[in-house]
Amino acid sequence: MMKFCKFIFFVIVLSSCGKNFLEVKTASNIVTPRTAADFQAILDNGASLMNANQGYLLSIVGSDEYYLSSSAWHALPLRAVIQKNAYVWADNVYEGNTVDDWNEAYKRILNANVALEGASNSEPEPSTAEEWNNVKGSALFFRAYNFYQLAQLFCKPFDSNTANQDLGIPLRLEPDVTLKTKRATLAQTYNRIVADLEEAADLLPDRGMIKMRPSKAAALGLLARVYLQLDDYQKAGQYADQALAIQDDLVDYNTLPTDTPFPFNRDYGETNAGVVFFSASPTVTVLHNSRMEVDTTLLALYDVHDLRRTMYYDVGNNGNVFFRGSYYGFSVPFTGITTSELLLIRAECSARLGYTEAALADINQLNAMRFEPGSFQPYEQLDAEKALALVLDERQRELAFRGLRWEDLRRLNKDPKFAKTIYRKIDDRLFTLEPNSSRYVWPIPPDVIELGGLEQNNR
Repeated sequence: MMKFCKFIFFVIVLSSCGKNFLEVKTASNIVTPRTAADFQAILDNGASLMNANQGYLLSIVGSDEYYLSSSAWHALPLRAVIQKNAYVWADNVYEGNTVDDWNEAYKRILNANVALEGASNSEPEPSTAEEWNNVKGSALFFRAYNFYQLAQLFCKPFDSNTANQDLGIPLRLEPDVTLKTKRATLAQTYNRIVADLEEAADLLPDRGMIKMRPSKAAALGLLARVYLQLDDYQKAGQYADQALAIQDDLVDYNTLPTDTPFPFNRDYGETNAGVVFFSASPTVTVLHNSRMEVDTTLLALYDVHDLRRTMYYDVGNNGNVFFRGSYYGFSVPFTGITTSELLLIRAECSARLGYTEAALADINQLNAMRFEPGSFQPYEQLDAEKALALVLDERQRELAFRGLRWEDLRRLNKDPKFAKTIYRKIDDRLFTLEPNSSRYVWPIPPDVIELGGLEQNNR
């Protein structure tokens, strides 16, 4: 059924779990997973792999939501050399170090493929059909989620005119690690992501048992995010609407504590009504509360009565403004899917398609939960252009430091009205990231290029 090397992988994966959130007990004598519960245990390795260290480190570091002083940049520890280089979009960004955004994503994809192979080789009894559906649907979701993240880092932004020629990522669809896989086209990459998510949505329960497990709402929500990248506003809006039909809860920020270091609970999103699917990035060293400075342009977007200004940000010992508003409930950035993101996707699609009243209704629904009582004046009677600008500003306010800003910069740079040049100043040297620059595509790790014989990105 499976090669011996895979058995070793299973043992390593199952024994490396840290906090076992679902309290799944794996028998010590299990070498080859066979049951739905065995494969579910692989996918439930969330706290240390499947939901952790998501591929957003480079996108968070390279984005425009913050800046570092020259002294803070120079003082970054050696372990953060990739972040130090990524901050200025350097040529040799990795300096021979392993790249977790790539490696960890393909570990998760391998786990997903292991579970998919197990599901395809099973002959479930009617009593276990639901369990196997959850295994297969979850595996498809995780594979698509990681393919998507890789595409935002290591591929060009999607352009329908060139997607059949532009390079995508290696689409590993089998658990055999000895197989060499070349880079697919960008069109093939997104087609696979969409196909996996559509199938996952048909297999998964509307809501997961916990927020770390994929669900139908999460699959539909990720489809909405994908189609937004594809500039298909009709489908993006439809999928956001379908996801919100399952889960549309929002957190009222008036109910959150203001006198704690982190206003959101550290419980993997379980008590956060707005979390559809929980995942988080690795620790981002440059965002330490003694180093980072939140970009003044971002801060200026918040109204004085907007609770996000105090919930998301605080003043450090150095007088710097830092971000503290992660839904992780700690300094690690949350990167998952929320109902507020889905509202904003639907609002943007409505604005772009000319349904301004619908767009404003979604913005008003969100802001009613984000402002001090009685201080928010609902938006009304804006034209399509102003409504779209409002939505895009609202995305920056609501979705700060989730890794999504990098994706927005990439897609919005294609429109001259929203294109932006990012600047970094270190000592007397000014670094710039121009709209549509090739530096919006990170290099594939050189060791991967050498081992896999892959074509490198042109920077």
